[in-house]
Amino acid sequence: MSKTPFDRQYAVLTIISEAPGAWKVEDIFRSGVLFWHPKSPLSPEDEHWQIECWHWLLSNFGGISALSGTDLILPTGTFFPPTEHGGHERAHHIFTCVAGYMNISVEQFDLIPQEDSVDPALGPLMVVQNAPRSPAGTFSTANGTNLRITYDPAMLDRPDELIATLAHELCHPLLLSIQDPPPGGDDYEEFATDLATVYFGFGLFGANNAFSFQQFSDAATGTQGWSTRRLGYLTEPEWGFALAIFHFLTKRPDTELEKYLKSSIGNYFRKSARYIGANKEKFERLNI
Repeated sequence: MSKTPFDRQYAVLTIISEAPGAWKVEDIFRSGVLFWHPKSPLSPEDEHWQIECWHWLLSNFGGISALSGTDLILPTGTFFPPTEHGGHERAHHIFTCVAGYMNISVEQFDLIPQEDSVDPALGPLMVVQNAPRSPAGTFSTANGTNLRITYDPAMLDRPDELIATLAHELCHPLLLSIQDPPPGGDDYEEFATDLATVYFGFGLFGANNAFSFQQFSDAATGTQGWSTRRLGYLTEPEWGFALAIFHFLTKRPDTELEKYLKSSIGNYFRKSARYIGANKEKFERLNI
């Protein structure tokens, strides 16, 4: 990927700033000497909410010292060893891996596959309007014994989506253990749950699957075209910003993540990382 003029200038400034007695890059930006400044990909309101929500998570889950020990979970065989099982047994294998990295015991959960979604395409010229679709996953405590998580079995063919969904649902009981609601109140619970997946190391999966646009074809019905699919509640810019905060706080090298990030998310991640690097004072309250 070719570098933009900003990327090249930022790299030069980084080298210059390492000289003895030189200004740091963020000091150069704040001084106004340069005409251009890194900009946040988020609105001021969304940026403020993310910083407040990160502070809320850090305050309730051990602070920087605990976060620094969090692994960045990657879509590799190291983190998710292959299994010979298929169907629900495969889903449970993945579920056990996800829960293990979050230090959650799987024995307290019932993992249940949902009913298959209705295929809206009945033929090349016939599509069911407003066909019901199963949610990617659900979490509930209604049965009074074990906690219950359901998942869409179609995601067994899309394991990264299944991992993102299971991580999201497993974050629900963790957040319910916090007495105070997330910033913004209960209406922001699902957004805070998405952000919690980043906090616990699974942000790559939610980010890469937030939005997909792909071609499909079905030889049996003669149907072909394009499909879109959304997963989660945060937008791609919000995922990129959240991942940049995670890397900033854990002092993790960017290359480790960017190898697996979708290009659209990678752009937001790099833009957010530059912005955070030039405005560190905005994030000082997260060092708790």
